[in-house]
Amino acid sequence: MRKSTINQLTINNVVCLDLLRLCSAQVARHVIKIIHRRWTLLLIVSLLIVNSSALALGQAGQDIAVLKAGVGARPLGMGSAFVAISDNADAPFWNPAGLAKIDFSEITTMQTRLSTDADHYYISYVRPFLNGALGISWIQIGIGDIEKTASPESDTYNEVVKLGVFSYYSNAYMVSYGTNLTDKLSFGLTAKYLTNDMYQIEEGQAYGFSLTPGLLYKPNYHFSLGLKIDEVLNHQKWGTGTVEQVPPKIRLGLAYKIHNPGLTISADVSQIAKIGYSPEFYFGSEYIMSLGKKKDNLAIRLGYAKNTLTGGVGFTDKHIEINYAYVAQQALSKNNVHRISLSGKW
Repeated sequence: MRKSTINQLTINNVVCLDLLRLCSAQVARHVIKIIHRRWTLLLIVSLLIVNSSALALGQAGQDIAVLKAGVGARPLGMGSAFVAISDNADAPFWNPAGLAKIDFSEITTMQTRLSTDADHYYISYVRPFLNGALGISWIQIGIGDIEKTASPESDTYNEVVKLGVFSYYSNAYMVSYGTNLTDKLSFGLTAKYLTNDMYQIEEGQAYGFSLTPGLLYKPNYHFSLGLKIDEVLNHQKWGTGTVEQVPPKIRLGLAYKIHNPGLTISADVSQIAKIGYSPEFYFGSEYIMSLGKKKDNLAIRLGYAKNTLTGGVGFTDKHIEINYAYVAQQALSKNNVHRISLSGKW
């Protein structure tokens, strides 16, 4: 019955996720040389790569479902190429090192219907703290009224037997902090507490944690380079006693910003730490136009993520920001998804 329950859940679009593979040590060392030549940076990045490689050789599991959909209409509209930008309340998810550059308080929220029965909730709050910035975030994917069935082999007439209805909720509670190591280099860390609950299913609960470190290098106003390793350490244990660990995901991003006109171009490459899987590429652009008033802006965004186009617009007032994104996420929904984020700054 336990195997049947898990198989039923993985059939759902939200929980059925793809595995990726390990980025080679040679590539990682090459990236380190590009980022910086100082021994401090070499030491930090080397430690991160060593940790991720060690985990990759261990047990491989599914991707963490609640984190698969992404967050924030602005980064999603830019094709999710946001690791080298991460300059708002979405930074705890995309790259916690970006928190080091935040000198204001901001809260952002988003609610999305991924499919006819799956809802995605997200809220994030960031504020300056000590010599950097602190972030507190929550993400949930909830699915209601899932039919619990038995396999046809267990029925006399080889028919699927309906045993009842249950619901599934997956949560990620995140605490993040980012600070400057030098005037050009910043470091951040996001700690995640993970819960999964198959309501009304015996032993259908899981609890765990995950850590995501990140680096952000900005040598000047125009250029930035970001690196993060999702789930560099992670562990989830189900009520059945089953322990799940997912391979870490290494993500490298580049961004180039032009002040006049207000244009930003970005690109990310993502590689899961498991041999046999290809890298994923993401590209994004954002054009910001002033509307005459001092802090009123209109943004137009285009992107490319996993062989699909994305787009979006955004409006920024002095303290309020509204963003919209049009995203195709075939792994989560058979329909294109509209994302709307509402943010407040002070």
